Amino acid sequence: MNGKTILYAEDDQESRENYAYVLNTLFDTVYTAADGLEALRIYNSEAPDVLLLDITMPGMDGLELAGLVREKDLKTHIVMLTAHSQREKLLRAVNLKLDAYLIKPMDDVLLLNAMRKIIKEMDDDKKVPLVHGLLWDKEHHLLYFDKRVLKTTKKETLLLDLLGRKAGSFFSRNSIILHVWSDEIHDETHDHKLTQLIYRLNTKISTVLDEREPLIENSYAYGYRINT
Repeated sequence: MNGKTILYAEDDQESRENYAYVLNTLFDTVYTAADGLEALRIYNSEAPDVLLLDITMPGMDGLELAGLVREKDLKTHIVMLTAHSQREKLLRAVNLKLDAYLIKPMDDVLLLNAMRKIIKEMDDDKKVPLVHGLLWDKEHHLLYFDKRVLKTTKKETLLLDLLGRKAGSFFSRNSIILHVWSDEIHDETHDHKLTQLIYRLNTKISTVLDEREPLIENSYAYGYRINT
């Protein structure tokens, strides 16, 4: 289809199943969660492109979840679901960079139109400017500097492909390992493999460009991100 993924968090099972079916017409993968804590777990492990969040859920509400996401991630698209009586709660959302909010019960046409708009925005942004004048071409999976392609290994390309989806946002070590070594059975050695992979790529870029600032930055709390 288009390779896009969405996480739909809704505590009402019937609504969750019905709208997940609708969303499957636009997205390659639709993750679902029955509460905010489950949604946070899926977000951390799967790094979906879009979050569709009910404003009221057990465990953690949609606004709390969006706030946690925005602490480390400004790229993921977020749409909030709210009832008419809850609209005043959206005053809490002014700094959360929401793409839209939809009134429940959702109209299928309005839902699909909102998602098509988000998908188009993602498709229009296929070349990502990075530090030191580097450019990541998400469509062709190529790293450019001054209009020339910098050679990357298969694993380096897979790493850049994931981090380049949301440049500037952190990805957990586990989500990166699952993506880069998807063809392997994971064990304790993969944590070291990831560390070495990022070290080699940062060293390669710093050597070619004679720059000290790393292309890929590490945070003990959040994981790794590619610098823009």
